Amino acid sequence: DVAFEKAFREILVPAADHFKPDLVLVSAGFDPHRNDMALNLTYDGFKVITSIVQGIADKHCDGKLALVLEGGYNLTSLSQGVHAVLDVLAGGEVPEVNATGVKEVEHAAAFHLSAFTEEAHEEET
Repeated sequence: DVAFEKAFREILVPAADHFKPDLVLVSAGFDPHRNDMALNLTYDGFKVITSIVQGIADKHCDGKLALVLEGGYNLTSLSQGVHAVLDVLAGGEVPEVNATGVKEVEHAAAFHLSAFTEEAHEEET
């Protein structure tokens, strides 16, 4: 969960700060849940990343946030994941998450953040 949180905070938030969206549109798939065997996200992890995305919408576009349901393979995980997201959007508590995958996210963040630095834009001109 903390790897997802770190990726959202260290890659997505700076990207949003750079691009300043008029609307935040989320393709909300729930196959990252641990029961779908693809990744290892928990319902608390979905709550945390929902809170981050909601914060981006609040900061840049007066809360304009749209989530489009994609799905997931495990119907229980899908329904509980949707419930977790809606709970946060309705003002529910956002938990702290556990650490795994942090090193991988640090590497990805370093790569992606270079696109949002002043030096990268100076090289283009």
